[in-house]
Amino acid sequence: MTTSSPLLAAPTAAERLAQIRLARTKGIGTATFSKLMGLYSSATQAIEALPTRARLTGRPAPLIPSQTAIEDEIAWLAQRGGAHLLRSDSAYPHLLTLLPNAPILLFAQGNTALLSSQSVAIVGARNASNPALKLTEQFATGLAESGITIISGLARGIDGAAHRGALPFRRTIAALPGGLDVTYPPEHAALQADIAQQGCLITEYPPGTTANARHFPRRNHLIAGLSRGCLLVEAAHRSGTLITARLALNYKRLLFAIPGFPQDPRSRGGNDLLRHNKALLVERYQDILTHLNNTPLSAHNPAAWERPPARQASLFAPPPPAPLPPAAAVSTSPISTPPTSPPQSPSPTMPNDKNNDSDKKNILSLLAHTPSTVDEIASRCQLSISAVAAILIELEINGAIQRHEDGTLTTLS
Repeated sequence: MTTSSPLLAAPTAAERLAQIRLARTKGIGTATFSKLMGLYSSATQAIEALPTRARLTGRPAPLIPSQTAIEDEIAWLAQRGGAHLLRSDSAYPHLLTLLPNAPILLFAQGNTALLSSQSVAIVGARNASNPALKLTEQFATGLAESGITIISGLARGIDGAAHRGALPFRRTIAALPGGLDVTYPPEHAALQADIAQQGCLITEYPPGTTANARHFPRRNHLIAGLSRGCLLVEAAHRSGTLITARLALNYKRLLFAIPGFPQDPRSRGGNDLLRHNKALLVERYQDILTHLNNTPLSAHNPAAWERPPARQASLFAPPPPAPLPPAAAVSTSPISTPPTSPPQSPSPTMPNDKNNDSDKKNILSLLAHTPSTVDEIASRCQLSISAVAAILIELEINGAIQRHEDGTLTTLS
């Protein structure tokens, strides 16, 4: 690799603006951008040549964002503590530069120095059990306190627990499947705002881009590519979490897994990786620190990023949503504006049958073969203790759960 590459040389302010315009042009991806830069040596010349090239090939002229539009976007990001990150920028994540076809342009908000710090990704089930959520927070807290940055995808379940565990130490990065001004899932609006202030948000998608299923694979590429290692917690046999694990292995990153209860389907993916010696078994966060200290970062460039099969998008589809209007499903309000009030819990005295069934499923998903208390379950599902207690009694009567002498509960499935 030579240092004379136009992608590595620091561009002038005008050339940097032109590179952002070129990277933001619809239909120009990483490969096309690199080819144009090789042909014309600068984005400024490439932009001037594009209309002529389009006419010669009989294609429509590309819609290149105007200089004013990009200047407005730069100002909008700056007002929120954000910025464009080009592959030629010093703040661009170091580990991503080791990968072929790394994104030309990223959008970041917060402490961008974290993007090149020693980091570990933590990923896992959206419907994680309460013991797994507790353990995730403990691992994230221990690693962050030891100077390790925690990376995850801001999803429900394990992702959220990982961010919360590291947030007090200001050492967490959230990779997003939409624009920086888009909140997904909506219940993580306050968490996303906190990470923007105390950690870092990163995405390949420009402001205003709503999250959808086809964006999640690219987000997972970022999670795997930014980290020195990846920890799996409760990964089902066929899940998006395992795609992130595969990417980590492709990028020659360390892969860790916490062993789970054999009869819990949420543990099968991680257990299988351990069984086939593809992941390192860890039981304490110190185990991860030991492996990081004893394993130098490989300088070997892995295979180019592959386009995931089209049907993989379904793996990232969110749980079936309640019938909400589109604006409620994905918020496009600025990150700095958290929700004004938390969602109201249904009344425990007169529950709606549909809501009650949903609450039962939610509570069952939190229980595992490791005991949990009523207080712990209530704190996870955002219901009152009385409402949770009533549902637990019903589940106990139906033989779905077991209550132990000390008052803790476990699942029987």
